[in-house]
Amino acid sequence: MILLATAAFADAAGVRAVVDRNQATVGESIALQVTIDGGKGDVDLSGLTDFKTISRGSSSSFQMINGRTSRQLIHDYVLIPLKAGNLTIPAIPVTIDGKIHYTTPIGVTVSKEPTTDSGQRDVYVTADVSDPAPWVGQQMIYTFRLFNAVQVADAKFQAPEFNGFNAEELEDRQSHRTVVNGREFIVTEVKFILVPVKKGSLEIQPAVLQVGLLQRNRRPRPFSGMDAFFGRSQMTTRILETDPIAVQVKGLPPRPPGRSFSGLVGRFEIAASMDKTAVQVGDSTTLAVTISGSGNIMDATAPAIAAPPEFKTYADNPEAQIQPGPQGYSGRKIFRTALVPVQPGQYRIEPNRLTYFDVESGAYRNIATPPFDVTVSPSETAAADIDVFRGTPVQPPSLKNRVEFTGRDILPLKEGLEALKPQRSLPPRWFGLFLAIPVLVFLAVRTVMQMAQKDDSPGRIMADRARAALKSAASADTTDADFLSALYRTLVSAILGRQGVMGTSLTWSEASDQLLKIGWNADDATATARLLETIESFNYSGAHLDMQKRADLLERTRQAVRRLTR
Repeated sequence: MILLATAAFADAAGVRAVVDRNQATVGESIALQVTIDGGKGDVDLSGLTDFKTISRGSSSSFQMINGRTSRQLIHDYVLIPLKAGNLTIPAIPVTIDGKIHYTTPIGVTVSKEPTTDSGQRDVYVTADVSDPAPWVGQQMIYTFRLFNAVQVADAKFQAPEFNGFNAEELEDRQSHRTVVNGREFIVTEVKFILVPVKKGSLEIQPAVLQVGLLQRNRRPRPFSGMDAFFGRSQMTTRILETDPIAVQVKGLPPRPPGRSFSGLVGRFEIAASMDKTAVQVGDSTTLAVTISGSGNIMDATAPAIAAPPEFKTYADNPEAQIQPGPQGYSGRKIFRTALVPVQPGQYRIEPNRLTYFDVESGAYRNIATPPFDVTVSPSETAAADIDVFRGTPVQPPSLKNRVEFTGRDILPLKEGLEALKPQRSLPPRWFGLFLAIPVLVFLAVRTVMQMAQKDDSPGRIMADRARAALKSAASADTTDADFLSALYRTLVSAILGRQGVMGTSLTWSEASDQLLKIGWNADDATATARLLETIESFNYSGAHLDMQKRADLLERTRQAVRRLTR
């Protein structure tokens, strides 16, 4: 059965609007055509606030009947409902030769999608968190899942803002198959590690996925043409949103008296080792303290070493082995300290203590290393060792050199009367020239190095990518798909390069925000962002680009890049 299209005919100017169907679900695309008879016209879709609109280009046609010619200009759009209910495509204003004409409003019934466990959807998304009631500082996992039972293409994911959280996306995206109510789906997961930084009721906003669906036509539609009869695949665009997630973040309880809280939240262990417990005065032994576990391990700081006053301590840089994974951050940090005794005797290195918050028990936990007993014996050069270490408290033991007296000076002293004879002085200009020579040589070498040094900053790299992509787009033998893809890369690279960051994708709203941040006015930022959306829309629709349209898109992109990279 062929769907009945709703056509709205305007006045004598010959303006009409047609949709391919009057019923849809939230996020499902509706095809809209606006036809202008007799000439060019500008279509204004700003009043379609209940729909996301994507341009699919325009086409023109000519007819000759009984010697009379007629011309039509057809604009194609994709409308995606943003909510359920009885919606209305309002009267669309079309400006022709300075006069505004209107189409007739079109009613569309938009229903909610079937539940996720029904198996009736071709594609849908979900999101959840591993713990909806975490403690402040406790890591949790946010998982976005895409379920698709049909082929998808050109998926563009927009993550939530994660306000109130520190967030890091895991690079490894996993895919697997599952069965929902007897129907098989491919599930793609995107995971983020979230750490709440404040207590209270927080909300994770919906994640948005814009995706193209490749489906075989099940029944012909008014815009299907010959494809409907040959069963060819058709690309439709869907915008999918997850539900918002409420998170109740709990504040940490009062800290226990007499203990210094480390700030670590999770599950941790502490261990210590000493390479030697019997040393001589002036010799060194290394104490290694290891903090390991899962949670905010990266925030672990060096423990206070309770060494006796007869020891000098020299801390080394910590060694970190931390990996983000499906369960969050885990790993260990190793803190090494060199201990150098300056007096013989029996000594005890007291335990290293750590107080952290255990998320499993919801309480603070105190853990400690065992103590170490160290025997320090005199050395043959004990006196010299003690003097050296006491006199140079900031010098690491590994760099200490013994001082030996040879009984003579390196250079002999001049004791005769000839030492009192005046020496010939150097003229001031020669003295100044000799002083300036090292400075001039330094400046020349630095200038040469700066000229030869390659600029590897993210901004320069992205600007070079933008120029290369623009050059690729300007090639005459590129296909429409390659041309549009090159233009998209050009704009994205130029915008991100101006911000000094690396990246490969931007939504039009993100592009507008980035341009406003660098000082563009609202009109220019919106125009450039809409250009990016237009390029995306043509790429999604697969519509043919004539030479004039290609030249227009290329020139507009070139002007934007010139302004962004100058």
